Amino acid sequence: MPESAELRAARATLADAEGAWSSADGLGRLTDGLERLADIIETGAKSEARTAANLATTYAGRFYGRVRDKLRRDPQVPEPELEHYFKVVLAFDVLQDALPPAAAELKIDVVKALIERYYEGHSPDKKRAALEQLTALQRTR
Repeated sequence: MPESAELRAARATLADAEGAWSSADGLGRLTDGLERLADIIETGAKSEARTAANLATTYAGRFYGRVRDKLRRDPQVPEPELEHYFKVVLAFDVLQDALPPAAAELKIDVVKALIERYYEGHSPDKKRAALEQLTALQRTR
């Protein structure tokens, strides 16, 4: 059975997003592609919904993997890049079932790195307070 125009469009949009993933345009395409997949999963035929869910899981794994690898390779990722990475991982929240098992942990790691950047030059007490707030948020989920 051939794919619907909607699924083909989602695939193309996500492929474009992957090629430009570190740019604002790539983020916009990612968001658009994920929303298209979410619509197909919600309203599409059963086989198309399954394919869309598989695509979402695959792309989530790829994008989360890229962010994780960047954080591991470079502990001093600049603040604008960290902010972009956080937006990338948040884009997948529209498809919760597609998230990799360590998704929450990676989001926390990005936020911790952002806190490190945001609080450079501030008193250690302020940074510690922000990290404590993050820890408290983790306990409430």
